[in-house]
Amino acid sequence: MTEFFADVNGIKICYEVQGEGDPVVLIHGFGVTKEEWICQFEPLSQYFRVVRFDNRGSGKSDRPNTPYTMELFADDTRGLMDFL
Repeated sequence: MTEFFADVNGIKICYEVQGEGDPVVLIHGFGVTKEEWICQFEPLSQYFRVVRFDNRGSGKSDRPNTPYTMELFADDTRGLMDFL
């Protein structure tokens, strides 16, 4: 799977996209990475355009030394979708 990086809210977000159709965004929880969705990514991509990404501070995305909030994570998700 090919990873890409998007400039979102002043940081780089690592993401993967596969499939065509309506978008499905897979968002992992705290302490894991986009790889958490390994079992769902391929099957869902047969029917949808599936996006999985590393939240800021996880995986291969940037880890800025600032407080992380749910609002910031939501803004990052929205920014990534706008980028795509």
